[in-house]
Amino acid sequence: MTLLKKLQWSFGILLFFFVLPVIAGQLPFNKQASTPIKQPEDKQVVFAATNLAEQSVLEQTKEPEADQAPDPGPDPFKVLVLFTHSHEAYEPMVKAVSGKVATSHETVNIMSLKDKIVNHFNVNGLKTDVLDVDIMKKLQAEGKGYHESYNVMRPYLSKHLETNNYDLILDLHRDSLKHDLTTISYNGENYAKIAIVVGAEHANFRWNTAYAESLSSTLNAIVPKISKGVISKSGDGVDGRYNQDLAKQMMIIEIGGIGNTEEEINRTIAVIGKAISKAFVNDSKK
Repeated sequence: MTLLKKLQWSFGILLFFFVLPVIAGQLPFNKQASTPIKQPEDKQVVFAATNLAEQSVLEQTKEPEADQAPDPGPDPFKVLVLFTHSHEAYEPMVKAVSGKVATSHETVNIMSLKDKIVNHFNVNGLKTDVLDVDIMKKLQAEGKGYHESYNVMRPYLSKHLETNNYDLILDLHRDSLKHDLTTISYNGENYAKIAIVVGAEHANFRWNTAYAESLSSTLNAIVPKISKGVISKSGDGVDGRYNQDLAKQMMIIEIGGIGNTEEEINRTIAVIGKAISKAFVNDSKK
C-alpha cells in the first residue's frame, strides 16, 4: 500500500467517527430513546391512583345505601286485640283506686291493660294493634243492652278488617269466677288462669278451634295448667259466633276472674305473649 492510500484510508476512518454522532441523532429509534420515559410512567401512576380514589369514593357511597336498605326479612306476626266487654274489671284493682269492690268500672277495667298487653306482646316479636273502641260506652250511648255487645262491636271490627290483615285476633275478657278457681301457683308465683272460648255456630268454627287448641297446649307447656282448655259455646242463651265468623284465626281469651290481682294478671299476659310467639311464630320457622 502506498503512502497516499494509507493517508486516504486513515482520513476516511476519522471522517466516519466524526460524522457518526450527527447521523445517529437523526435516526428514528434514537429519537424515541432520547425522549424521557418517566413522564408516561408518572401519568400511568397518577391514572391508577385516580382510579383507586374514585373506586374508594364509590365504595363509600355504596355502603350507606346498603345500610339504609337492609334485608327486611319475613313479615312480622300481627295480632289484633279488642275488648267487647270493655268494662269488665278485677275487684282488687278497682278497690286499690276507688276503695270500693266492683266487677265493672269505666276506667279501671280489662281495657285499661291494653298498654301492658301491647308491651308484653311486642317483647315477644308480635306486632300488636288495639281496636280501641269502648263498646260499653257505645251501648250506653245507643240505649242498648249488655247482651248486644257483640252486635255493636261487629261493624267496628268488620270495617277494620277490610283494610288490615292479622295472623291472630284476640277478644280479651275476664271470667266471673272467684279467685281460688281462677288462680294457679307455679315456681312460687301466682298466675291468673286462662280459658279460651270459641263459638261453635259458624263456618269458621273448626279453624278457630284449631288455633285455640294450639295456643292452649303451648300455654300449658310454659306454665302447667294455666289454661283450662278450649270451651265451645252453642245453643240457647249464648251468642254462638262471638264475631269469630269474621276471621278464621279469632278467639276469646278470658284472663283470670274477678278476684285476680294486677300482678297475677300481668304475669299471665306475659305468658300469653310468649305462648303466641312459640306456637305460631318460632315453631313455624323450624
